[in-house]
Amino acid sequence: MTTKPAPAAHAEEDTNIPQTLQSLIVAFALAMAVRSFVTEGFVIPTGSMAPTLMGQHLRPTSPATGYSFAVDAGPAFDMMRMLGANYRDIARPMYDPMLSLTDQIEQVSNTESAQNSSMGDRVLVLKYLYAFQEPKRWDVVVFKNPTDPIGDSANFIKRLVGLPQEQILFLDGDVFTAPLGSGRDAFTIQRKPEYIQRAVWQPVHDSDFVPVDLTRLARVWGKSWPGPPWQGTGFETGDKRAWRHDGADAASLQWRFDLMPITDFTAYNIWRDVPVTQRYSVSDIRVSVAIDADDPAKLSSEYTLETRRRNLRFIIADGKATLRIESAREGDADPITVLEEQSVAFTPRTDGAALEVEFWHVDQRMSMFIDGEEIVSLDYAFASLDERLLASYNGRTVEDYTRNATFQQPTPPQLSLSFVGSPLTLHRVRVDRDLYYRPAVLREDPYNQPPQNGEAVSGAAFATDFEKPAQLHSDHFMMCGDNSAASRDSRLWGRPSPLVTAIFGSDAPFIVPRPLLLGKAWCVYFPAPVAAVEGWTKFVPDAGQLRFIR
Repeated sequence: MTTKPAPAAHAEEDTNIPQTLQSLIVAFALAMAVRSFVTEGFVIPTGSMAPTLMGQHLRPTSPATGYSFAVDAGPAFDMMRMLGANYRDIARPMYDPMLSLTDQIEQVSNTESAQNSSMGDRVLVLKYLYAFQEPKRWDVVVFKNPTDPIGDSANFIKRLVGLPQEQILFLDGDVFTAPLGSGRDAFTIQRKPEYIQRAVWQPVHDSDFVPVDLTRLARVWGKSWPGPPWQGTGFETGDKRAWRHDGADAASLQWRFDLMPITDFTAYNIWRDVPVTQRYSVSDIRVSVAIDADDPAKLSSEYTLETRRRNLRFIIADGKATLRIESAREGDADPITVLEEQSVAFTPRTDGAALEVEFWHVDQRMSMFIDGEEIVSLDYAFASLDERLLASYNGRTVEDYTRNATFQQPTPPQLSLSFVGSPLTLHRVRVDRDLYYRPAVLREDPYNQPPQNGEAVSGAAFATDFEKPAQLHSDHFMMCGDNSAASRDSRLWGRPSPLVTAIFGSDAPFIVPRPLLLGKAWCVYFPAPVAAVEGWTKFVPDAGQLRFIR
């Protein structure tokens, strides 16, 4: 009996080339399908959405305080491209936003700025999401640029602020809307949800950042540091991070606008040519503070914001947390009129930990948060748009404002903190401001109004004409950048590209037609990279900046 030898078994490590190729083809096909129909990555090229999303930027650290912040690198690259190598070493002033926006702390050359810059954030966009659900106000959206849908700036990313079938008006930085065809008395303010509001607060001052060397700072400035913008009686502030008051008597702090105005300026634009005269005072403010009282049960705390002809009072006292709106008094002898009030019971903590308090005034709403939880809120309204305008621009008339809104400064708010009843220490005293949508005037600007699109539109920017609010019709959306001072958006675009008009039949200027919406920006999956070792090329994503987009 004979037997045939068994065929030799293939070694386990042998590669099946056809199967491997098939797997790669399937994986590639799935990736292309996902990219085409589910999600796609985009790079943020500019700073129009800063600081929510970063374009190409650098992140300096102040030698005076250690404060780190993002700065738009675009101006440095623009100068190098336009003026050549001779201007590579021209120095630019650098400021520390926690100390001053007028006194520089050092100078940085264009070459150094370019070498230390990082590319913009990379974001994932949920494509075709809007085929299944309606776009929502405050979504961050990627869309085709209606003025140039096939050029170098074909894809834009902005925040959706205006919806179809409504009128929209920007006033004192806020968004007001009304149904199409309704009168001016139908306009109401649009408020952002808490999770979005937390994402868009922009820092003004933080008491944790104080000069580490007052002598060196005085030598650089040629004068002494005047101290933090919070100054008053009873507290030892100066160059300390913790501010102490010994005693149960009254102590107070007032914000000094001469030291640090609260405006729509953002540190990201520190090299952008934004004139100081066109920075707008902002009254939508968050003040947060950690209060460490020796005897919490006896302490009474109050934050007062004077703005828009009202005194907004946030009070923690007598077992209650109270929000109160009073009419502003012309003189000390005038009576106090309480317009609205809301209170809830509140028991101070007794575990010895500091009380983390946030006082919010934003979008005509007062809110008080304790340890991150909202405990009381109070919405308020004005009788009309005219009343809101006159309250925001105290001493001016409607005619003054409409003559040229871009040169009308809102009346600056007044801020104060007061305490009585217990010795205490304040930590982490921070001030943040809300987004501010600016008024503007339309110009013959080839970037916003390309000449091939037809005659340039003139007059007040879209949605900023108080007498003629913007009209959004069916399937029309309005998009704006969070960095309003440096954003090409629906306020400024002129007529759409002839291609958009030919394909979609819409020749309305300023708006984004529904078919141009590409999807909702979902997350930053590859933040601006950092160097693994100082001096190396930046290629490692900053994992601490991975985040969902709000």
